Amino acid sequence: MRHVAFRDENDVDATVEEPVDEVKQPLKVLDIRQTIEKLKGYMKFGKASALFSALLEEQCTSTPRPDEHTMSLLMECVQTIMNSKPERTHHASFRAAYAALVRVVDKHRTSLLRASDFDSDEIDNWVLDAVLHNDLFTDDTYVFAKAANLIAAHITGRRDEAVSMENLADVAALDRVLLPCLRALMARHGTAWAKTSVEMVLALCTYRRLTFHDGDRKEVDEWTSTIHQRKVAPSSRGKHAAAAAEMRKNIVAYNDTQTGIKVGKSNHPLFNKD
Repeated sequence: MRHVAFRDENDVDATVEEPVDEVKQPLKVLDIRQTIEKLKGYMKFGKASALFSALLEEQCTSTPRPDEHTMSLLMECVQTIMNSKPERTHHASFRAAYAALVRVVDKHRTSLLRASDFDSDEIDNWVLDAVLHNDLFTDDTYVFAKAANLIAAHITGRRDEAVSMENLADVAALDRVLLPCLRALMARHGTAWAKTSVEMVLALCTYRRLTFHDGDRKEVDEWTSTIHQRKVAPSSRGKHAAAAAEMRKNIVAYNDTQTGIKVGKSNHPLFNKD
């Protein structure tokens, strides 16, 4: 703020005070712990998520590596972000930012897990919830098929193992992030190129329907029924295609330049000779 004094017009001897700049206070430099805490409160914004991803990348690649307390703080921040408002993770406006953040976590999982009390299953669930779920909304057939195959691997690998060991807590935690993926998959069943991948994953769930909680099992059964009905019921396009094929069977050439349509011998004079 600049302070300025003006000369009195009636006093020619008055002097003018020169502008004086207010001394600026140096910006306070936040340490890593303060930075993490500050960013945590703004993670609902994509920019903050990007800043946190950059901070995570920097800390995981710095030399020397951060202490265990710092790495634990980073993981706790990610946990808070992923668990506080799950609906935001799947919102169209935020999906990409969350997916980018979890990709960084997955990339540096070895360093993060070595220096914290978190286990690999938690990161696997974040990948399923943010990265693979986001990939199911793509129009890239390769990315979609790859995501579907990875989801299938979670079902036949981690989930089957947890079920066999009767680890109900792990099954429940996985199912919380698996079901949104299944819903997203089922929403793409009407897309021709996605149908095979969708049915492959849902078939795995149908086979394991009894291992799902009652509410989740009901959804799985509904999806199974919907897929079956769509396979059995002929589409209108299929009806038209069949009708066109039948008409082509009845087309006969009766000279070198013209084509006649065989409507039926019973009611067409050209074909009632016998």
